[in-house]
Amino acid sequence: MNIQFIRNKLLKSLAGIISVMLLVTSCELDDNIDPDNGSDPRDNIVDTWRSTEISAIYGKSSYIVDIAKEPLDSTEVVLSNFYNLGIDTEVKGTLNGYKIYISAQVVNGNEISGEGNIAGDFSGINFVYKVEDGSGEKDNVSAEFKRM
Repeated sequence: MNIQFIRNKLLKSLAGIISVMLLVTSCELDDNIDPDNGSDPRDNIVDTWRSTEISAIYGKSSYIVDIAKEPLDSTEVVLSNFYNLGIDTEVKGTLNGYKIYISAQVVNGNEISGEGNIAGDFSGINFVYKVEDGSGEKDNVSAEFKRM
């Protein structure tokens, strides 16, 4: 066999081995990588909001509502102080596109249900919902949320 042929074959093999070694060592696990690449749609509405509410029973009021992610369900959000029930009181909503659906749920003795429409630029949310406190009287409410 020709020495030049053997030398070229060894060089090609060596280059292949080096390439594989570089590829393997450059692949490092990073625990800080966001698995959904920051595409959680809830991130667009997680914030502190000012609610300007018009209630059929209580009239017009303004108060603060915090929206956070529900850690156990990637489609749900938690609204703290919704309907001005207290900062430690949470109402759950399901995010679907530009809507937040509030399925009927009892919170502090109030049955709440409704929905919110999110502005295309995520600057506001318009809610329409009903609240029944157990007395049989339903409070029809509309609220406009604006970012603080």
